[in-house]
Amino acid sequence: CTRSPKWAPHSRPMSDLDLAGAVRWLQANKVPDKNGLQWDQWLGKNATGKLGVLRDPARHKPETLRGFLEDVSGGLPELVLSSAEKRDKALQQLEDALGTSPKEQTLLRLLKLTRDHQSFRSSYACLCYHASQAVRLKRKAVTIADVEDLLLAVDCEMVATEDDDNALARVCACDAAGKVLMDRLVKPEGKITDARTAITGIESKDLDNLDFHLSDAQAELRKLIGPNTVLVGHTFHRDLSALRMDALLVFDISLLYGIQGQPKRRPALAHLVQEVLGRPNFRGADGGDVHDCVQDVQVTMEIALRRLRDGSEQGAPATVFVTAPTPSAQVEETMRKLYIHRIPQRDDAFGALTRLWAALPVEVSGAMEGVQMMSSAMVNAGLRGAEVLFKTKEAAEKAFLSLPAENIELDTAQRPQKLVRIHFPERTALVCVRPMVPGIGMACLSNGTDDAPAVAAGTEQSKRKRPDMSTAENAKRWKGKGWPGWRRAAEEALAGAPSRALPWRQLAEEMVQRRQQQGGGNAKEAAETAEVLELLALAALPEEFLSDSDALVRLQK
Repeated sequence: CTRSPKWAPHSRPMSDLDLAGAVRWLQANKVPDKNGLQWDQWLGKNATGKLGVLRDPARHKPETLRGFLEDVSGGLPELVLSSAEKRDKALQQLEDALGTSPKEQTLLRLLKLTRDHQSFRSSYACLCYHASQAVRLKRKAVTIADVEDLLLAVDCEMVATEDDDNALARVCACDAAGKVLMDRLVKPEGKITDARTAITGIESKDLDNLDFHLSDAQAELRKLIGPNTVLVGHTFHRDLSALRMDALLVFDISLLYGIQGQPKRRPALAHLVQEVLGRPNFRGADGGDVHDCVQDVQVTMEIALRRLRDGSEQGAPATVFVTAPTPSAQVEETMRKLYIHRIPQRDDAFGALTRLWAALPVEVSGAMEGVQMMSSAMVNAGLRGAEVLFKTKEAAEKAFLSLPAENIELDTAQRPQKLVRIHFPERTALVCVRPMVPGIGMACLSNGTDDAPAVAAGTEQSKRKRPDMSTAENAKRWKGKGWPGWRRAAEEALAGAPSRALPWRQLAEEMVQRRQQQGGGNAKEAAETAEVLELLALAALPEEFLSDSDALVRLQK
């Protein structure tokens, strides 16, 4: 069945988008089919040609999506489409019941914007897939006096059990006035393995003697839900999933606000409290305070009301962007990394990558701190990934901008991505290189200007940059024979190390010392700086010495 509501123009039929969203939901929740196959594994078995390695469900035909959904659970495709139809009918029913006042029309607009957000389907399309405790909300037309009376904010806290990583442990609800209508601890099924006390404030002993279960929480919450109740939340699909509920009218504030320069990132609730409500330190000065479920549900409602009561909302953009939060230490480290993917799965891949960086100017290559080969989601296609760590964020950006590229575009998260050629003895291969964090490296799209407009992914303009051939030619300078003792130097250094393992930077330094003390090989190579020699040393390391789990290099027995 194909749906074409007037407020949601799309190039593909609504049913196709709902099926793709449902598959994405199953991907994210690691739900396998009846044979234990995840989506990418199922594709490898059932799809042919290039389609077998395209993991994005939106790039597959409806019959392929239906096939996987049917293999997950019989009748699931029809259930997904039926759920989507009911959402549309509920919204149409509400539209028919509401008047033409600015606030009423604003509520309709916000609900439609939530429904049409690019992330809505991947978050909500498959909530109908649940165990026997799934709850559906039934509605009938009624007269509406004040649209704010329709709003019900809900927030949940979850714990991990033997059977469920996100089992419901607490649920709170409040109305538009902030009055708490429900605040219940819930005893999860199965043994609790992690109460996540530092986040939830809940200890296992708080739940041990409860006689209030998921079904009781569902029943109590349903009593608060009227015929046209609009459920308000932040990343609300997670709460609904824990509640085993599939709501029809949803006002998700995380889909209506965004982070400047990072359009795919959803702002955290604490950050919205600071930026929208003007209240810093919502989670404490260091952001580490436990979550207060009652406070969370009340501020969620306040943020929703800010947009509902805004007299200029009808002319406002679909997404209101707030300033980016100050990076944490973990994010700071991520900003120092570049990610490489679609690397051929072969023993000399690490060497090919290090030669790529060795070909760059020394002030760029010398700032590199590590290359770690990673397992990849495309390992079944013979491809893998790698992370390259630099001393600073600026060094990572400079290295990215220095790379010769055969093509440049924006990926789906609006990060610049270069198609770069790496060299093997018998052939070359194209790999994709991008920063780990949006906003870094955007100058490569500017054609030499600092204020060029952003380029949409996949457009002709996004592919306009061509390689710097002088740099590309420079990559061939060590095509001749290098020093034959690199591997022996590595084996000797590792053999004398504790546990026969060393961080790669320390190993490289010891290998370079041996190279400088011994002759042989290319004379020009021997005269290179220590930074270049370190990269050449790493290029000579055997693949079997490396690990996907950490940055240590180990001597194999």
